[in-house]
Parts: sequence; C-alpha cells; structure tokens
Amino acid sequence: MDIHNEQRLTGVKDGTLWRKMMAFAVPYWRSLAVSLLFALLVAGAAITQPLLVKSAIDDRINGLMKPMVYVTDSGALARLAEDDRTNGKPIVLGDRTYYRVSQGDHVWPEGVHSASISQRDGAYYLQHGASGEEGAATGGEGYKLSKEEIAAFRQQDYSGLILLAVLFVLNVAVAGIFTYWQSVILSNTGQQIIFDMRNRMFGHLSKLQTSYFDRNPVGRLVTRVAHDVEAVNQLYSQVIVNLAKELLMLVGIASIMLVLNVKLALVSFAVIPLLILVTFYFKGIIRDAQRVARVMLSRLNSFLAESLSGMTIVQMFTREKQQLDEFVKLNDEHYRAGMRGSVNNSIFNPMIGFVGNLALALVVWYGGHSVLAAGVTFGVVYAFTTYVRQFFQPLTALADRYTQIQTALASAERIFELLEEKPAIVDKENAKEIERPLKGAIRLERAWFAYNKEEWVLKDINISIKPGETVAFVGATGAGKSSIIGLINRFYDIQRGSLMIDGVEVKDYKLDQLRQSVGVIQQDPFVFTGNIYDNIRMNRADLSDEDIRNAARELEMDDFIERLPLGYETPVGERGVKLSSGQQQLLAFLRVYVSDPDILILDEATSHIDTETEETLQRGLLRLSKGKTTLIVAHRLSTIRHADNIIVLDKGRVQEMGDHDTLMRRDGHYRKLYELQNDEGPKEQRGAAARAGGALAATIAK
Repeated sequence: MDIHNEQRLTGVKDGTLWRKMMAFAVPYWRSLAVSLLFALLVAGAAITQPLLVKSAIDDRINGLMKPMVYVTDSGALARLAEDDRTNGKPIVLGDRTYYRVSQGDHVWPEGVHSASISQRDGAYYLQHGASGEEGAATGGEGYKLSKEEIAAFRQQDYSGLILLAVLFVLNVAVAGIFTYWQSVILSNTGQQIIFDMRNRMFGHLSKLQTSYFDRNPVGRLVTRVAHDVEAVNQLYSQVIVNLAKELLMLVGIASIMLVLNVKLALVSFAVIPLLILVTFYFKGIIRDAQRVARVMLSRLNSFLAESLSGMTIVQMFTREKQQLDEFVKLNDEHYRAGMRGSVNNSIFNPMIGFVGNLALALVVWYGGHSVLAAGVTFGVVYAFTTYVRQFFQPLTALADRYTQIQTALASAERIFELLEEKPAIVDKENAKEIERPLKGAIRLERAWFAYNKEEWVLKDINISIKPGETVAFVGATGAGKSSIIGLINRFYDIQRGSLMIDGVEVKDYKLDQLRQSVGVIQQDPFVFTGNIYDNIRMNRADLSDEDIRNAARELEMDDFIERLPLGYETPVGERGVKLSSGQQQLLAFLRVYVSDPDILILDEATSHIDTETEETLQRGLLRLSKGKTTLIVAHRLSTIRHADNIIVLDKGRVQEMGDHDTLMRRDGHYRKLYELQNDEGPKEQRGAAARAGGALAATIAK
C-alpha cells in the first residue's frame, strides 16, 4: 500500500461539518455575539442609506412638486397646525399660509384649500383650488412664481438637504467604525479558535498509536495541522458572523422593498429561482474540485517531506532526476486540480453578477414605465436600484468567497477525520497505578501479534524473563525482535495471548506510567531541535541544569558535551544534524539515565558507534543497568555472549533459548548464525569486532 495515495472523502453532510465547527466557536460566543451586534448595526446603516437618498430626492429635490394646502383665517390655521397629515414648516405668502401634505386627496375641513406647484417652460406656477366639504380641488388659475417666492417655498428643502447630508455622513462614519471593530473582533476570535483547534489536533496526534503514523506520512499530517486548519480559519473570520449579517440584511432589504412598492419588489425577486439553480449546480462541482486539490496538496507535501529527509540518500544514489520527475508529476496534478477550481469559480462568479444585473435591468425597465405613468416616484425607483445592488452584494460576496468556503469545508472533512480517529492504545477504565520500582519480571504467554490483520509477525510466543536478568533477542531481519520491544512499551497491543510485567497485564497499567518505567535506547535515537539540556531533560521538567551536568559527570560524558561550541547550550539542529552519530547515542544514554527506568532496552544501541565512544558507554551502562531487567536486541552475536538468556527468533517464532554456551552445544539456529558471522571478513576484522563487542556485552552482563 502506498501511504502517499490519500483517499478522497465524500458523503460528509455540510450540516454535520458546520455543527462540529460551531463546537469550537462556543467558548467564544460572547465575542461572536458582540461582533454580530456590530454587524447588524452595519447592516442597518447600509439599509437606511438608500432611504435617506430617496427622501432627499422625493421630499427635498422634488419637494416643490409635493401637494399642498393653504388657509387664510386664523381658526383654520390653528386646526391645520395640529393636523399630523402636514409635512414641514408653514410657508407664508401674503395672507395665505401653505403646508405640504403627504397626499393630495385627503378630505380637509372647511377653510382648508388645496394648492400645487407645476413647472412649465422652465418656470414654476402656483395653482389654487377651492376646497369644499369633500376637500376636492375645484380649480383655479396659476400664476408664475418669482425667484423670491420660489426661495420661500424652497427654504425647508435647503435645510432638509443639509440635515440629510449630515445624517448620511454620520451613517457612513458610524458604519465604518462598527465595521472596523467587527473585523478586529472577528479576526481575533478566529485566530483564538484556530489556536484551540491546532492545540487539540496536536494533542490528539500525540495520543494516537504508532500504527497510525505507520499509515500516514509526516507531510500529510503537517498539511492537516497547518494548511487545512488555516483554510478553516476563513469560515470563522469571514463567514460565521458575516453570513448572519448578510441573511438579516437580505430579509431587511426585501421587507423595505415590499413596503415601498410590492409590484416593483416582486419584479426584483423574479430572478431568485435562477440564482438558486446556479448556486446549487456549482456547489457540488466546486466542493469536489477543492477535495481533489486538498488531496493533491497532501500528497505533494508528503513527498516533499520524505525527499528532504532522505536527500542524502537521494544524492548518494544520484536519484535527483527521478525525484524531480516524480515531484513535477505530483506538482502538475496539484496545479491541474487548482486550475479546475479556478475555472469553475471564474464561471460561477460572473453568473452571479449576471443574475444581479438582470434584476437591476428589470427594475429600471418596470420602474421607468411606472414613473412615466406617475405610478411611483423617481426616488422610489432610485431606492430600488440601490436595494437591488445591496441585495445581490452579499450574494456576490458569497460567490467571491465560495471557493474559500468549499476549500474550508473540504479541509474540515479531513480535520475531523483526524480528530475522530480513535486511539487504539488507551488506558483501561480503573487502570492500575505502577508502584515504582518495578521488579522487572516479564512474561509472554501464547502471544500472537500482527501489524496488519492475520499477517502474523509474532506467533505463539512463550517467554519468561526474571527480574534483573539480561536477555538478548537475536534473529534475522524481520524475525520479530523489535516487535517484542514495541509490545513491552505498549506501542502496540497483542491480538492474542497475554503480556505481563510483574504478574500484571501491561494493558492494566496506566500507559504513561508504564512508559516512564521502561527506558529504550534505539539504534538511531531521535534528537529534537533545541540544545543539549532540552534533549536530556525531556519529561523530567523537575531536573535543573546542575542535575543534568551531574548526571553527565556520573556517566563520564561531561567532557564530550563541554567540547561542543556552547557546551550544554549548544543548538543541535533539526534531528541533531550538528552532532555525530556517536554524540547522538551518548545523548540518548544520558536521556534514559536521568529518567531512571526500571526496565532497560537496548535496540541495536551500539551498532553505529566507534570504539572510543563504546568504551564510554560501557562504563555508563554499568551504572545504568545495575539491578535492572535489561533486554538487548542485537545483530552482532559477539556482543551478547555473556547474556543470562539468549532468545533466538525466526519468522515470528521462538526457535531456541538458553545462554551462549548452551546454544553453542546444540547444532541449532544460533550456532549457525554465530559461525556464519565469525567466518565473514578478514581475520583481523573479526578479532577486533569480537573484542569490542565482547567488552560491551561483558559490562551489560555484570
């Protein structure tokens, strides 16, 4: 199975993804609520702006043409001044007092007469009509108004326009302030949510079993925690609150349009079915394109991480061209996936814009006919053209962000796939506390283990190790030696049989305490970025710098550290690249020494070190392994001659066991391996290897 061939996830419902993402937002509901309040205020300000312009057009710019009434006696004037059907201030010309009214077809009381101003040939004419019991204008002749008289009628229009302009500027300014704070709060909240999500993902990854990391390359997991989470940030910082604001804005605009003119509103809404059809058609296409793009990015990152980690091997075997060809192939697949999404988006966005412009054209066509027929005012039509733009503005913005939203949802699918991965190695309910120190008795009974189902790596293993005993595991590559080590650490669980330490199933112990009780020194120790102190201290946060220096002196390793450029403060680089293999191994010994384990495991721990370093380790091992159960995995049989017990594995089964002398007396697997190793190479090399390995094994055996 190629671990780089990541599967594409499908079938996850949007509602499920949104619900899971909202769970991360719940702790920040107050910030989101404040941001939503600001968003609603911004939406309210945006909705009122066309009304202010409409009022300026209909009530002020065209105010001279509004219907009026006038009175000549004081009694009628007093009654009219209290009538709520009048608008604005009274205009006095001679013995007549004029009031603008909302409509011209009211029934007015006796003494109140109708009037109007009309425009002909660039001049304005005032026309009076008598008002009877029903208040209908009976006629009257008009006369041309002078500039002074026009100014008198216009006075309230000038002051009204100034007031409306001030209100409009204040509206825009307040909206700008609230928009700024909404953006600040949303960005901060989004970053906090992403901070929590990344922490949870990393914490969850640290609890997953080793087999999960066997199946998933580093590049894929880096893509999850870094790139996918950043993509989801778009939803929190741009969509959650803005979507609520835009939905409420749509409802508010639709309501105002219906109040202003029902027929014109229905004409505007005629394009909505087409809009819904276009959106749903492109939704699946864009989401699928983003899914493919995320998979391609993950594969690209996985290959890149692997190639960079193994660049020395690539150069050693002159595979630069082959690696570049493979990278170009993956990069091309990622490019094509990205272009597919871009093409779909470049079609979708203009279609949303086209639908919006179609609605605007319908408003202009129908509204223009209505204005010509005196059915609606010009201000209403202007307001509708603005509201149609505002109505489609959030939809257009949503279309602009649609690719981001679909990318985020595609990323969310993969994030929650990771978070919902159940750890296979967990504490049992009421797990047993470990009483330190452990005696170190280890027993496997009829143990079967497989990394993949039914592909057995260990078959019917029966082993008993006494406390304080030194036991070596030998066998060909793939025999199962390191698998047993992984089971004792509980990086994996056996499928059949039992594995006990001090008579208790390892599954019954608390996992963190079990691993603190077992110290492993590996063939290729992992060194973290940081300094010497950081890499020795590890889980012992209680250790001071002086404690670490004292431990190094006890193991006679202080000299090698002090020779480094900055001593214990020396940065070791990524994966310890600034240290030699021997120095990394010494660091690993120190790391295990300060952790003070009860069971010590050496997994080919000295296969890569020189004779001088090995002699240093010999003296350190004497202290480290004293009184502890010690398990050794070795390929060089000369290094384990003095072990208390040697267990020979072959194809997952125990072939034989006993000490070196006992096994050599048998004509078995161990004797053949030993003789084969000692017959290889020049005689001088065999003798040197035997002397070096024998010295170390003798130290361990003591």
